[in-house]
Amino acid sequence: MDQDNDLGPALLFCPGDRPERFAKAAATADQAVLDLEDGVLPDGKDAARAAVVAYLAEAGARAIVRINHPATPRGRADAAAIVAAGGRTLLLPKTQSRMEVDDILALRAGADRLRVVVTVETALGVRALPEILGQPGVTAVSWGPYDLAADMGLRSARDGAGQLLSPLAHARDQILLAAAAARTTVLDTVTAELRDPAILARDAEVAALFGMRGKFAIHPAQVDVIRRAFRPSAAEVERCRRLLAAVPAHGAFLFEGDMIDEPMLRRARRTLALAERADATAHA
Repeated sequence: MDQDNDLGPALLFCPGDRPERFAKAAATADQAVLDLEDGVLPDGKDAARAAVVAYLAEAGARAIVRINHPATPRGRADAAAIVAAGGRTLLLPKTQSRMEVDDILALRAGADRLRVVVTVETALGVRALPEILGQPGVTAVSWGPYDLAADMGLRSARDGAGQLLSPLAHARDQILLAAAAARTTVLDTVTAELRDPAILARDAEVAALFGMRGKFAIHPAQVDVIRRAFRPSAAEVERCRRLLAAVPAHGAFLFEGDMIDEPMLRRARRTLALAERADATAHA
């Protein structure tokens, strides 16, 4: 499997101090995200790290691990322990500068396949996106509108209709543009509003429409909603197949009322690849 193919679409957080849930999270979602940061109380962090290390050593490296902030001794110790146990994907919280990532990327010397996923959750992080994503070891980027809202002093992350407030939507758009320029995968943030499933469905559909690779979940019930949103519809797949079958030897051409050129063909190929990936996951 291509090492980037397990970055979605549904990535389920699981607290690092709940080892009895690790295997279930991995079986439920496309990828389990074992959390050593916000999902664990301060007095449980040492035990959580030990539990995650034990799980990785026994079950292999099929999990993403969110470490504590890499600028702290605990975060650096988390990273070293996870890599030593065979972990290959680290999720870095609240990333604000290139320097915060450098020490973690240095671990690649002992683990050639180490991947780093950064999370931008502050105004400083948004401003530093080009330098953060310009590092070759950064495989993907996500974001945190709830933390960003607090950092900006917003009274809420959403309006009364459940839509993200415009400063947060603007930050998301900057992340999308910076990631496209750096050829970096984008993963959508969690949807915390469990009381209203419609918000999750809309968030997931928007993320898929915007070309994100997947979305983080905080509850198993969110997984199927995310998978449905990211799988192209049968109508989309069929039209893409017809389109690619109709490509002439060269040049732009008219197809079912639309003028088609190479960028549209690339989009059609990507749609079919997403559908094939979803089918493979469903039958795995």
